[in-house]
Amino acid sequence: MDTEHKDTERNYRLAESLERLGDDVLVGVEEVAAFTGFAPITIQQRRIKGFPTPIPGPRKLKWKLGVIRAWGRTPAQQKSGGRA
Repeated sequence: MDTEHKDTERNYRLAESLERLGDDVLVGVEEVAAFTGFAPITIQQRRIKGFPTPIPGPRKLKWKLGVIRAWGRTPAQQKSGGRA
C-alpha cells in the first residue's frame, strides 16, 4: 500500500471519528484538514478565504468543531464574500 493511500485512509477514519464528537470539542490542524479535505499546510497558513479564525492560544491552532461544521454548511458565495 503506498503512502498516499495510507494517508487518505487515515483521513477518512479521522473524519468518521470526528462525526461522533460534540460541537464544543477543540480540534487542531490535522483534524480540520481531515474534516474539510484541505491540506494541513493550507489551513496552517490560513489561506482559505472566509475560513473561521482559530481560538487564540499560546502554541497550536485550534478551532471548535461546531464552528468548522457550521462553516462547511455555509454556501460558497457567503464563504468567499461573493454574491449569489
